[in-house]
Amino acid sequence: MTEERTRERASMGYGGASLSFIAVYGAINGALALVPIFPYFGGGGFIPLSLIFTAIGPLILGPIGGIIAAILGGFIGMFVSPAMFPLGLLDVLLTGILPAVFVALMFNTDKALDWILTILAVVLTGIMFIVFPYVWPTIAGSSAGIVFWGTTLVFWVPWLIILFTPIGKSWIPEWSRGEDPKKQYFGVFLGILMALEVFYYWWGAPYWYIFAYPIDLAIIANLGYLWWWPVLAAITTIIAIPLVEALKRSGLPRIPRAIW
Repeated sequence: MTEERTRERASMGYGGASLSFIAVYGAINGALALVPIFPYFGGGGFIPLSLIFTAIGPLILGPIGGIIAAILGGFIGMFVSPAMFPLGLLDVLLTGILPAVFVALMFNTDKALDWILTILAVVLTGIMFIVFPYVWPTIAGSSAGIVFWGTTLVFWVPWLIILFTPIGKSWIPEWSRGEDPKKQYFGVFLGILMALEVFYYWWGAPYWYIFAYPIDLAIIANLGYLWWWPVLAAITTIIAIPLVEALKRSGLPRIPRAIW
């Protein structure tokens, strides 16, 4: 049996990733919560560098291993850098775990169940953008309208459309795992951008509600993140691809549904 086939068949730990690999990655990710990279629009804090590596996790550890590492990293990050997790345990979910969940979905849409779950997640995101928190349970002095809803469309409607095309259903998973560098970079960038922009609502809306963001501030935040997420997706891609290529050459057993 060839080395390549041996690597492909190797399976261990959680979702094919070894417990030690998951633990080390989660610990590094948690420590990176100490490093701020981007300020929040509207003020109040910074996005930590760990968010980038949380998003990369499912690409190198597979969906299950990546999410488990995100859970571990989120809890570590909350303790070592509480300023980056102002909502405590809620921020472990919002900042520490959800980016990995959405990346895991977007890069596995070639599997029918994952494709259906991804579509449902995007549709639910669109519904929640309309409803929470300005229609229900409401914020005093603020009410949603056409302008606010219009600024939210870019974060989910284009991606819902793409998911019903070959690009979203098969090409992103294929390109990100392929050998063509241009297609790989584009596939990884697009998949991460889709994941981060859908993630944005679930990360942002609790802050809007808890800190009673006026509707005008939420609109400004939406407009600011129009360029903010693509920049973050590009940075994440630039970091992710060399890691993926190094793992391809490492001789380590390949992890099912990882992109290396």
